[in-house]
Amino acid sequence: MFKFFRNIATASNESRLFAILMTFSGGAIDVYSHNYFHGLVATQTGNVILLASNLSDNNWYQTLPKLLSIASFTIGFLVGTSIKRSNFSRYWRCYTMLPIIFFSLVIPLLPTQFYLPKIGVLAFGSGLLMLTFTGVKVEDNPYTIMMTSGNYRKMLTEWYSYLTSKNKSLTFYRKRSAQNYTIIVTAFIAGACSLAFINQFLGIYTIWIATFTFIISFIIEINEVKKSNI
Repeated sequence: MFKFFRNIATASNESRLFAILMTFSGGAIDVYSHNYFHGLVATQTGNVILLASNLSDNNWYQTLPKLLSIASFTIGFLVGTSIKRSNFSRYWRCYTMLPIIFFSLVIPLLPTQFYLPKIGVLAFGSGLLMLTFTGVKVEDNPYTIMMTSGNYRKMLTEWYSYLTSKNKSLTFYRKRSAQNYTIIVTAFIAGACSLAFINQFLGIYTIWIATFTFIISFIIEINEVKKSNI
């Protein structure tokens, strides 16, 4: 346990630990939102596909959460862009992480009939985070937080390059890159599957798993800013 907290204190926002936490959170929060609100909050391409499916079935009731999620995510992304450009504080990334932490914490405590506002605020917080950590890397490898389609494609590409490369000088780099993307994809799947399993026992409170991982990520980001001293 002591080693775990020491790793948190020394980790950076380009560490494997940070990448695991953020992608794990993405898988968990999307499964939760799909289970309880009939929509996704991070994987907006998935929302578009589900929306088209609902429309083809004339299921107008379930189109609302997806439309609201897409709109809220977009607003969150644009607000994040404005915050980034304002450059009002070197802790700006930390501030943009607070909404998703707060919303995921209080959502289980609100009445169940408020499912549309719930998916709206979660999507808004996800949009903020997606903008905030656009271009983030794990070591030297850029990846996308809270979703995995692009990361999965990069994982396959890096493993193929590693296994077929004849340039021995690049072998270690290719293998390390492939391992990094494999860790990211595995973390996303683990987040989705673990939430689906634990949901049988904790129900609506299962989202607090994502709250916990977001909080750890928040601590890592604060420490990173303090260490950078910029």
